Order: sequence, then structure tokens, then C-alpha cells
Amino acid sequence: MRDVIIPTDATTRFNGAVDSVLESGRGTSGFILAHGQAGRGKSVAADQYHYQRGGAYIRVWEGWRQAAFLQRVLFEVQGKNGDPPKLNADRCKHRIVDLLERDRKPVFIDEADRLSIGRIEDLRDILEATGAPIILIGEEGIFGLLSERRRVWSRVAYEVEFGPISPAEVALYAMKAAALDIAPELCQKIAERAEGDFRLVRNMMLLLEKAAKAAENFKVDDAMLETVFSARPWRRK
Repeated sequence: MRDVIIPTDATTRFNGAVDSVLESGRGTSGFILAHGQAGRGKSVAADQYHYQRGGAYIRVWEGWRQAAFLQRVLFEVQGKNGDPPKLNADRCKHRIVDLLERDRKPVFIDEADRLSIGRIEDLRDILEATGAPIILIGEEGIFGLLSERRRVWSRVAYEVEFGPISPAEVALYAMKAAALDIAPELCQKIAERAEGDFRLVRNMMLLLEKAAKAAENFKVDDAMLETVFSARPWRRK
């Protein structure tokens, strides 16, 4: 199966939000909040934007304290040149600000819901000093985190919700990734069984492609789909 990324409405809105903040003046810059359940394509959209258009991309590790977090942000902002910095938190923050003032670019913080409110405040300091777009990517728990501080929430310029995969997107992904021809009513069943999760849809396509190759028929029928549905419990508990 081919590794493909299909265009979605959420991805289009995400790209537009990042572009808008990046093109705005420093005084109107702000956080971009990309949120949704796991498997809805948030990280894929952020990674694709970062790969195609640049910026710094940080995936949060559990339990990061201030110095470790800011060291990683600095490492990504400066372009991964040399070894990771060993500066203290304050010096890291000043260095990040210096770099982003000279080269204003987006900073993607993936799994931001794992951060403490103190690290969000560090990002707010960087945002207000540089006007560089800070994109916070996380699951629904991020709302509780940001609502702890009104001054943080008021700096959110855009919210982009990543919803469940649609039947039309299932059909497009099936064709592009595995050359599978799936009728609309079967795509609807796939989207419902996967509960909108892109990852589960991908795993279903792997099994459907295998069955299609064995049958030498890439038009998916009810029997083929039911066999895949019965292969494992697809719903989350």
C-alpha cells in the first residue's frame, strides 16, 4: 500500500490559519490551536506543513521540565545544527527569541496537551516577544489546560478542529493508497466502524488490499468488507 496523504477540509483550514498568522503583523499574531481526538490527522497536517514550508517542529515528551523543553525548542528553531544545547532555561528562551526575531517562522508544538501550564506560559512569552506563530496541537484535554489562564486563552487567534474522516475521504484514500474501488455505502460503513479514526481506516485498507490481491479484484464488496470487520475488534473500548 502506498504512503499517501489526502487533502481534507481540516488540513486546508489548518494551512490557511498558519499562513494567515504568519503573514500578519507581529501585533496581530497569536496561538493556533489544532485539536481533535487521536487519529484525526492533526500531526500529519502539521508535519506536512513543516516539511513543505518550513518552521520548527517539537513533539512533546512526557514530564519535560522547563530547561529540557526549552532546550528542545531551541534545538529545533536553530535548525538542528550541532549537539542539543545545554543552556539553562532563561538563556535558552533569550536565544529562541533572538533567532525568531531574525527569522519569524512557525513553531509547531505537537501533543501540547502533555505540557504543564508553565510551559505554555514560556511559549506565550516567546510569542509576544517575536510574533512568531505558535501552533499548539493536541487532544481535547488541551482546552482545560489553556482555560487555566485567561491571558493565554485570549491569545488564541485560530481554532482548527480535526473531525472524523468522512466517507468521501475514505473513498479517496482507498483509491490513492491501495487502488481500491469502494462504493459510497461501504465507505460509510468503514467510517462508522473506525469511528472516524484515520489510523483505523488505514489498517482496514491494509487488510482489504491483501484480500483484493488474493481475489485479483480491487472492487470491494460486502463479503470482503465483513471479513475485514470480523478480523479484529475495531472499536475503542
